[in-house]
Amino acid sequence: METQAFVTLPQPDVTPESALQLYSVPKPDREPVKILIIGSEAAVNTIIHSLHHHRFAEPFEWTPFLPTDRPIQIQAGEALRSLIKYLPR
Repeated sequence: METQAFVTLPQPDVTPESALQLYSVPKPDREPVKILIIGSEAAVNTIIHSLHHHRFAEPFEWTPFLPTDRPIQIQAGEALRSLIKYLPR
C-alpha cells in the first residue's frame, strides 16, 4: 500500500456558510448583498435549487427572470466579484 502525504496550507479566516446569519428582511444593522446568477434559464434555476439545497435561500425569494436589456449598475461604495461555474448541458 502506498501512502501519500499532503501539505496543509493556512486557511483564511472565513465563516462557514452554515454559521452565517443570513436574513431576508432588511433592518438598519444589516448590510444588503446583491447576488446575481447569469446564464440560461435552466442553468439559473439549477443554481437556485442547489443553493436552496444548501439552505442559502428559498427559491421564492429570488426575483422572476429579469430583462437583460439593462446593464448592471454598481453604486458608489459597492464592490463586485464574480465566479463562473460550468454546468453540463
